[in-house]
Amino acid sequence: MRLSDDELRAVDKIIIVACGTAFHAGLVAKYAIEHWTRIPCEVELASEFRYRDPIVDRDTMVIAISQSGETMDTLMALRHAREQRAKVLAISNTNGSTIPRESDAVLYTHAGPEVAVASTKAFLTQIVACHLIALYLAQVRGTKYGDEIGQVVRELEQVPGAIQEVLETVEPVRQLARISAAPRRCCSSAVISATPWRSRAP
Repeated sequence: MRLSDDELRAVDKIIIVACGTAFHAGLVAKYAIEHWTRIPCEVELASEFRYRDPIVDRDTMVIAISQSGETMDTLMALRHAREQRAKVLAISNTNGSTIPRESDAVLYTHAGPEVAVASTKAFLTQIVACHLIALYLAQVRGTKYGDEIGQVVRELEQVPGAIQEVLETVEPVRQLARISAAPRRCCSSAVISATPWRSRAP
């Protein structure tokens, strides 16, 4: 089941529930959601959500973010929100997982498997997903003009190219890290020697 435009127009509060990296993606997304939609947005650690007796009703939309779609604390927060008759929208990377199946709607990030300890792909795609939700809410609620939304979407489309540019120029950073990690070297002198473009005092 998907959420209708009428249901989205009725939303008067948004609560993002998540854990770990997904929680930090929610903190970033809060700014865009409130700025573009003018809807109050809270970001909650999913593990604490149901214990603080949150004020949730049928006009509240809860966004549950989980890379795996199986994060237990987020799942329990989702179930508590549904018991309060809130609308639940899931953001997940895993097709057919529990959290999307128990939500009213889902936006899949399609980030692929996360192989790094630092959850870079999941984090970035979760932020983009939240931005797309905020833009769609702004569109159906009339808080942003179509050309403004189009401009943001075009800027989002440029993100992969910007990331590729960073990856192609990352070697000086790696060199600096190797020098800084070398034994018996002073960090400050390592930084100076690794940055020849910095002017030195005579």
